[in-house]
Amino acid sequence: MTTESVCSLNFEITYTDSPEFNVLLLHTIGLLSTPIHIFGGYCILFKTPKEMSSVKWSLFNLQTTSFLLDLFLSVFGTIQLLIPLIAVYGIGIFTKLGMRIPEVVYILETSIAVVGCSIIVLLENRFYILMINKNMWTRFRIPFLTFYYITAFLFFYPIYITMPPGPEHRKDFILKSIPCLHPDVRAAPLYLVELGGLKFAICTTSESLLIVFTLGTMFLLILNSLRNYGHTRSKKTVDLQKKLIRAIFIQLALPFCIIWVPIIYYTFIGFFNAAINNFMYVLMATHGLVSTLVMLVVQKPYREFISKSCSLHKKIGSLEGSTGGNAFNSVNNGIVINRMF
Repeated sequence: MTTESVCSLNFEITYTDSPEFNVLLLHTIGLLSTPIHIFGGYCILFKTPKEMSSVKWSLFNLQTTSFLLDLFLSVFGTIQLLIPLIAVYGIGIFTKLGMRIPEVVYILETSIAVVGCSIIVLLENRFYILMINKNMWTRFRIPFLTFYYITAFLFFYPIYITMPPGPEHRKDFILKSIPCLHPDVRAAPLYLVELGGLKFAICTTSESLLIVFTLGTMFLLILNSLRNYGHTRSKKTVDLQKKLIRAIFIQLALPFCIIWVPIIYYTFIGFFNAAINNFMYVLMATHGLVSTLVMLVVQKPYREFISKSCSLHKKIGSLEGSTGGNAFNSVNNGIVINRMF
């Protein structure tokens, strides 16, 4: 394989190509996003109204899996991808603690698939709630959802069992194929997951198509069920369901695009560009953060809770600034008295 066919023609090695920059940026994103994820989980658990109780645990499941995927991508299982080769360099905490590259890659691929399963669970929950006749589907729900989680844990296994142990594999081939690597990357242990990438493409594409096809089908079934739902429910109930489903679709759409843009890029790109590779990886590592932020904005109960909290904070701040601590204490005492009586 010639240099021109892999490295971009006008490549320039910069600090942003280095593992040091990648680790600093990703770890910072992971640490800064953690409080936001925790706050999102708090809102789901304690600020979800009774009318949304049926979707509460499905939302929390998606929130948790997205949070864990973000943490793995940005802190614990961070890798530097050497696309277009199916090759990586481990720079995360797990790698530094001694976890082998095959396990890191397996957990990464499985975690992405599990997030896809969590989205299926959320949409299936909405479909089930909207169904008029639930008897038939009730028997198939558990096997249906279990099947997708099984595929999430098994689809990458044929590749995993063929990956040699150790932090390094076929480094000489990687260096010959990508001579434009940053010096720090060249000096590091590099791992070729699969030569050629045919089996990798078959396994990952099959799982991706399965999830995408299912999500599309669930989307159409929900729309159809929503039309039928209106024939047997009050207008107020139907409007509530429409608003909830619209908010869920918006919550899923943007993060879905964020995680799929890098996947499509990595699948079809034919040359090596470290800066773009790293940017796509960082983009993928922020999908859970974006999902949480969108949820807090589009879901009315959480948005109102944030708005009220900010308003109360501003009022308390203005009272402290204008009249001093005595007024603040009076406000606090008044709040306590009001709660008591």
